[in-house]
Amino acid sequence: MKELFLSISTIVAFISPIIGIYSIVNGDFKPQRMTRFLIFLLSLLFVGTLFAQGDRNGIYIAGAQLIGGFIIFILSIQKGIGGYGKLDIVVFCLTIVSLVVWRTTQNPTLGLLMSIFTDLIAFSPTIIKTWNMPDTEEWKFYMSDVIASFFSILSIAIYSMENLAFPVYIFCINTIIVAMILGRKKYLVQKNHSRIRAKRK
Repeated sequence: MKELFLSISTIVAFISPIIGIYSIVNGDFKPQRMTRFLIFLLSLLFVGTLFAQGDRNGIYIAGAQLIGGFIIFILSIQKGIGGYGKLDIVVFCLTIVSLVVWRTTQNPTLGLLMSIFTDLIAFSPTIIKTWNMPDTEEWKFYMSDVIASFFSILSIAIYSMENLAFPVYIFCINTIIVAMILGRKKYLVQKNHSRIRAKRK
């Protein structure tokens, strides 16, 4: 059963970037450039770290994200949003500082937590953009990562902080983004309708 869950997780993880790439080309998804650049950079390190640790669960999702992340980053250069503002520069500097702490610490637990914290910093411009411009995001892209990480968690043979941290983080951050996209879209539509009704009166 664990092998089945791992297979499902891996398949869905590879579907995720396909959804993202299709949505970008179709004009429905305008990724945040700095986030996509940093996510690609961190994916390289995640894959290397998970491989060195002998992780055979999280590495499948990380590997799929690395391949898809590269293509999405390239597409974001032409079809994305942001990447050059003050916030992007601050996020880039904070990510590099956090990355240095992560890679130089001799404490495995601290290193693991710092890797997740670094990823969260890199993702922050997308969180802000999603809140302000939910129409530029594609919820199905993030939902596929929710599903992939869920089955990745189920596929873990021995539950430990080291094995759970990455897939649980991926599950949580993508669940938040999906809820934010759908919730903000609904809120903004209702707000717009209220303004239209108010003008008619």
